[in-house]
Amino acid sequence: MSDSNKYSSSSFLSPSNHYVNATWLVKLRWVAVVGQLATIAGAALLFETEIRMAWAMAIVISLTATSNLFLSVWFKRWNQIDERLDRDVSLLPWNLILALVLVMDMLSLTTLLFATGGPNNPFCMFFFVNLSLCALMLNRRWAWAINVLTIACFAGLMFEHHEIEKLDAGLATIRSIQNITLQHLGVLVAFATCASVIVYFMTRLTDELGSQQQQVRQAQALRASTDKIEALGTLAAGTAHELATPLSTIAIVARDVEHAFEEHSPDFPGADEVFEDVHLIRSQLDRCRKILDRMASHAGQAIGEQFEMATIETISNNTLDGLMGQDNVTLNLPEDAKLETLEVPLDGLCQAIRGLVQNAIDADPDGLVTVDVTKEESYWKWVITDRGAGMSAEQLKRVSEPFYTTKSPGKGMGLGVFLAKNVVRRLSGSVEIESSKGQGAVVTVKLPTSVN
Repeated sequence: MSDSNKYSSSSFLSPSNHYVNATWLVKLRWVAVVGQLATIAGAALLFETEIRMAWAMAIVISLTATSNLFLSVWFKRWNQIDERLDRDVSLLPWNLILALVLVMDMLSLTTLLFATGGPNNPFCMFFFVNLSLCALMLNRRWAWAINVLTIACFAGLMFEHHEIEKLDAGLATIRSIQNITLQHLGVLVAFATCASVIVYFMTRLTDELGSQQQQVRQAQALRASTDKIEALGTLAAGTAHELATPLSTIAIVARDVEHAFEEHSPDFPGADEVFEDVHLIRSQLDRCRKILDRMASHAGQAIGEQFEMATIETISNNTLDGLMGQDNVTLNLPEDAKLETLEVPLDGLCQAIRGLVQNAIDADPDGLVTVDVTKEESYWKWVITDRGAGMSAEQLKRVSEPFYTTKSPGKGMGLGVFLAKNVVRRLSGSVEIESSKGQGAVVTVKLPTSVN
């Protein structure tokens, strides 16, 4: 897309919309060519009208037809290449291309009217049709620029045009009478006013329609995101339920083995190490049960969880609680972290931020991950920094997508960033990620101080 200003509806249009507009413009130009030829033939044959500049009109219509044939082939060929190569059609400067075509049509219409009576020709009303197309297809800046060009063209026709005897409406050329009459001024002011009103209201209308389309797309994206979270919640709850029984069985067996070792100390070599391993299994099973309980009750979302008041220190400490590799994490809290509070769904929020910290640990297992908590204006910030391999621009663009992961197979599901962003967004906050290849990553979680 070209540099459409922020007030234009074209800023809401996708490249595919521009392609559709271009296709319809090509069709309308074919209709214009046929209509112009039919009008000239009808005037000459049915009304025996003498057209002294027929050769010039033929050249103009031929140029329109030739350019339209070229555009039709070019747009179709470009679209086929895009589909085959999966290339973004936004590479085309659509506003510039469509604007140049519409400017050409405006000049062609002016030339045809110049040869057939100028303002006395009833077909001069087609200026307004062209202006409406400009307001619909182009950004506001281009629409107003072509509006000025159209008024200038109409004023030029009033100054000079070739008269057609059967189209004499009493408006002589300014050049022939060497004077600008009140009628000239009135017609020009009326034309300029009508043209400007059409452009103003058409651009306002398309702006509103474009804004509504954007809101609908945002609502659809939010609904799709909510549906994904609900599906993940169902999956997590089901997983927790299915794994609860086998984990309980393992825990019972491990506890029985542990009790057996305590009552009857074995005397085989390495018995102490085996006893420590059994104890480790018990502790890890307990941790698994806690994780499953959390998945079953919250499933990565803060929708149904009760809000509670919690200090910044509590939120931060709970975030790091039970985190694998916690020894590699440094938490920096401000002095007022024990006093400042937020009303949040505590478990859901901590789990969301915990996933981001775990990602940082996974990116740099042997390095140091820092979590800096600061207050900035009306926001609390958790800045998570790692010095791992970092992400490329393409990876950074996709990192928020569900089930997309930069980790090796089996190391992650690609849900941490997706879930964290959704949880934090529901609290009117944001998650921002900065990274470059070989430079690690910085993840910033921002929550407003007035979360409620």
